[in-house]
Amino acid sequence: MRKVYILLALSLLSFTGFAQVNNGLMTTLSAVAGMRDRMPIEKLYLQLDKPYYAIGDTLRFKAYLLNGDFLKPSKKSGLLYVELADALNKVVKRITIRLASGVGIGDIALAGKNIPQGAYTLRAYSNWMKNFGDDFVFKKSLYISSVNGSTMLVNANFKLEDGSDKDRITANIRFIGLNGSPKQQRDMQLWVKQQDKTIYKFKANTGTDGTVRLVFDIAAKSSVKNLIIQAQDITVGADTAALTIPVTINRPENTDLQYLPEGGNMVAGIPIKIGFKAINDDGKGIGISGKIINSKQQEVAAFQSTHKGMGSFELVPQAGESYTAKVSLPGNISKSYALPTVNPTGTALRVNSVSKDQLEVTINTTSDIINTTGIYYLIGQTRGMVCYSSAISFKGSVIKKMIATDLFPTGIAHFTLLNSANQPLNERIVYIDHYDNLQLSVTTGKPGYSLRDSIGLTLQVKNKDGKPLRGNFSVAVTDDSQVNIDSLSNNILTSLLLTSDLKGTVEEPGWYFEKDNNPDSYRDNSNNKAIALDNLMLTQGWVGYDWKQVFGLPLTPEYEAESDFKVKGRVSNLINGSVNNTELYLVSTKPELWKTTKTDKNGRFTFSDFPPLDTINFRVQTTRTFNVGITVDEFIPPELTLPKDMPMPWYVNSDSTRLNYANKKQAALDETFDAGKSKLLNEVEINSSKIYRPDPPYVSLNEEEIRNARPGKKPLNLFDLLNQTDNIGRMNLRLIIDGKMYKSSTKAGGPAKTGEVVAFLEEFKTEDIKAFSARKLVLEEGAKKIDRVYLQISVTTNINLGMDHFTPSESAIPAGSYVYRPMPISWPHKFYSPRYTVASPFTGKDRRSTIFWEPNLITDATGKASLSFYSADLPGTYTVIMEGTDMNGNFGYSRQKIKVVKK
Repeated sequence: MRKVYILLALSLLSFTGFAQVNNGLMTTLSAVAGMRDRMPIEKLYLQLDKPYYAIGDTLRFKAYLLNGDFLKPSKKSGLLYVELADALNKVVKRITIRLASGVGIGDIALAGKNIPQGAYTLRAYSNWMKNFGDDFVFKKSLYISSVNGSTMLVNANFKLEDGSDKDRITANIRFIGLNGSPKQQRDMQLWVKQQDKTIYKFKANTGTDGTVRLVFDIAAKSSVKNLIIQAQDITVGADTAALTIPVTINRPENTDLQYLPEGGNMVAGIPIKIGFKAINDDGKGIGISGKIINSKQQEVAAFQSTHKGMGSFELVPQAGESYTAKVSLPGNISKSYALPTVNPTGTALRVNSVSKDQLEVTINTTSDIINTTGIYYLIGQTRGMVCYSSAISFKGSVIKKMIATDLFPTGIAHFTLLNSANQPLNERIVYIDHYDNLQLSVTTGKPGYSLRDSIGLTLQVKNKDGKPLRGNFSVAVTDDSQVNIDSLSNNILTSLLLTSDLKGTVEEPGWYFEKDNNPDSYRDNSNNKAIALDNLMLTQGWVGYDWKQVFGLPLTPEYEAESDFKVKGRVSNLINGSVNNTELYLVSTKPELWKTTKTDKNGRFTFSDFPPLDTINFRVQTTRTFNVGITVDEFIPPELTLPKDMPMPWYVNSDSTRLNYANKKQAALDETFDAGKSKLLNEVEINSSKIYRPDPPYVSLNEEEIRNARPGKKPLNLFDLLNQTDNIGRMNLRLIIDGKMYKSSTKAGGPAKTGEVVAFLEEFKTEDIKAFSARKLVLEEGAKKIDRVYLQISVTTNINLGMDHFTPSESAIPAGSYVYRPMPISWPHKFYSPRYTVASPFTGKDRRSTIFWEPNLITDATGKASLSFYSADLPGTYTVIMEGTDMNGNFGYSRQKIKVVKK
């Protein structure tokens, strides 16, 4: 298909000197196509069952991994990494899922000490996507709440008073219970923090209305970003965890205002559209207005933002002039911003939508370029596919071209004007919409349902012409009283067609597509949302190849695409030379596996064709037992940044839906652990008299988790890490360092022997350790075959210990061997959907927030599929979200309501 686009583009060439120019343009087009062939981009979208969660919930998702050009299922990658990172960018959970034809299903249990209440970012990527950086990774911000008997809600407002040396912040914070009553006469400990540093500490009493008032100073005009207040109830008997309250103050004078000329430059004497974007301290758009003043203090233009702080205005810049924007900001504040410098010569590129079928592209130039022998190339792309190309020689100051929009697929079109040396001079992006998304509809068997009623849905999928289509879809049904679905947030359409091609955050992307899918209401300059969308194109950077990469030396990808799970590595000798044609075997006891292979000329080896695996350990061994070493390609996590739109904690200034969600979770918790009927037992460890395999590790940390396991600023050693779980001074110890036994000690051997092991553990600082695990192990010892329970500690280090540190008492892993613990493949759990009968008793305890989740719904040749589930015990409305693809580059999104009444 790519060749079709290029040939079509070539057929539109308009120039003189055809043969010479054709060779130059062909070189340019070949470079673009070559880049796509060498470094094809993948796009990823995840549908979640709901937008926020509580501890104890299960986060469920459906992944769609597609090639970046035609948006068909990716054939490069068969594995996907999904991770959850907290507000400090620490990864608290990472899983691997398998993909089939670009589609994968997974879930993450939100439980355990590593996932406390707080703001998180869900991220997903393939190994191949790591070659392209942050902008290509799927990210979604969400909040995980904690619900327990003493959870409080917070109403907070803040006031800022400017001073000469210091600014004063007044915080009024009201604490209330889930039932809406104020938390009266509670002793509160409060900390004011910026980043991870405490700058103030207070104690206060809430009083009769549940309110605490704090007054504190910060440096004058300093940023309030990342400023938080932590509050904890320290009243006797209270058990509430600390609440995090972001200090939300926007200083109008700190507004970041950017002016972005269309095409990239302001050129003297050439009319130009200038886009602008105003961003507040909180990273959100802010409405502004103002006027443009020249150096003579004359007003030459006026402007006003139209949506989310964005807008545009027209200007004819003059040679030798400088321009300043006088801006009116909220709070009756005025501020001046300098516009970009006016270039005395150059070119300018403008693109306007004149109808649903045509774009008008205007290229202006200054007189010094007219009638020169230089040749210029106008390239139009969508997702890296060349859809239009033209060679240009300037015979006048203005060149206009009418370009048919049907040359481009729906999505962002990227126009570039290059000179004959393939240097980009001007660039502009526009959005083209053919209104050809899939039409999804959901019909119910009846207009309304009762509690615990069987609900049947029929799904219908058609293309824009009404033809039914097969496809792969996911469906989430949620209770509106607990889950507030934001219709303006990202969905499969906005993600794959809009936001994935733009840098940074797009506020409320669904707003741009929230309109009738009517080709007659095409986006032109008379449509308010069309204007807003074009302003977004003017002011937002795009994601894609840099032209220096296209025309530079061929890139060598750092990360390989993973079509399936494989074990790869290298065998080398003592001088790091390759050991070729050497036989290796891979063995596992659970499940029982035995594989063999040989190294290639570079000493590389690959084991493949594995059965479905969960948690597993492999031992890779050579047939040679001397002068060889094995390394296995371990997973390397990418360095990713957090998005700027971290969510507000659910308990701060909550809406009624979030409050209801918390109440229902609390009720479910109370019913599960009814203090009057149930008793929680202390943890009991049961060991049989003889076992033949170790228990699963009860301590296991990877390198990233070890780095973050530091209380305060004191670096931990290995002994500290282990003692956080248990008092190892009271246990029999068996220590393995980098695969070799260091020492065993028993309590019977006395404190001295145990002390030797402990002292050795204390030598290891966190930065020395790559990974460690500890597990209970039963071994037979002595002539009487006495069973003894050990804590076996296995450590992988980042340092060369040297043989002077220890003399191994036995070889835990033989030479020429490598123990490999891959990240486990996660297999999805079936969504539990209760089934009720007419005779089933009504208990009022079914308070599901996710009523139903079906991630793998396949429509038949008639475009239809059916599903059924039972309603819960709460009357109201349900929202049905259906998303998916026909697997041929087309997508659909549907949002519908179901009514449930109490009869």
